[in-house]
Amino acid sequence: MKKHLLAIVIVTSFLSVSFAQQNLPLAQLAKSAPGISLPEAPLPSERGAALSHINSVHNTWDPAAPFSYYQKPAKLAAGAGVTLENVRWGRTPADHKSFSWKTVRINPDLIEKVIYGYKTFGTGHTLLIFVFKEGGVTDSRGATARVLTFGAEAWAREPYGYTLSHAFEGRYPLIWSATTFESYADYVVGFTKMEIFFRNMNISRAQTLRLFELLMARIDETNRNHEVYNMLSNSCTNNNVGLVNQVLLKNQRIPLESSGMINPSAAIPVLAVKQYEKMGVLRPEIFRVGLDNYKHFDILKI
Repeated sequence: MKKHLLAIVIVTSFLSVSFAQQNLPLAQLAKSAPGISLPEAPLPSERGAALSHINSVHNTWDPAAPFSYYQKPAKLAAGAGVTLENVRWGRTPADHKSFSWKTVRINPDLIEKVIYGYKTFGTGHTLLIFVFKEGGVTDSRGATARVLTFGAEAWAREPYGYTLSHAFEGRYPLIWSATTFESYADYVVGFTKMEIFFRNMNISRAQTLRLFELLMARIDETNRNHEVYNMLSNSCTNNNVGLVNQVLLKNQRIPLESSGMINPSAAIPVLAVKQYEKMGVLRPEIFRVGLDNYKHFDILKI
């Protein structure tokens, strides 16, 4: 009963915080509401069972329907060094389907810093953004990128997209999406008309490099385990919080659970931001990219 009540509280918090920032997509909620069945809220350590990416007893969609065109799971390639497959590159195509996907070579020694990114629209989103020196990210043809974004996401289906009921019921595979910043901003701001917010992090270079190492390991773990996305227990925010916590002092960490239940501050994007700012992990200055400034916004200058 306590976990059911906590789930309801967290859902209410998600939506109330989102309404305070922007209007929630009511059409999506109306479509999802009849099927919502709030599960007990497991702790983040209790990962979902393995899920076939095509057929699952938990997945009622048409097995022939394709996964979303703008998403693919980032994958670590075998071998020495860091080679990452399925990195989205370039601008959003006119057909919103034929995105460019590349395999890139990453040199962690050329990481300059990491930025904490988040969105507030709807249920929000959390991501990590790594900035590299020139040559830090290179594709097979020698093209380079200075900034990569990484976010844990629910891998949605076409044409259904993402719905709240499916997010709670474990109907999505959990994937890590990796994109160039140009690709991410062009899709989120230019196409979906949302805003992205950024905070610089108060962590050392050693902590930054360790965070990147942990992120790569988490991407590999997620792919091997075929984990299930859950808005409460295995989402964008508590995955990022779990990673960031590992490079912080104990008194700077956000507990993933409290009294045996999920901690809302580890599950709700804007609450995680407020908590990390309070603990001195995030700097107070907020940077934003939206429709009014994204064509000339330079993340390298924040």
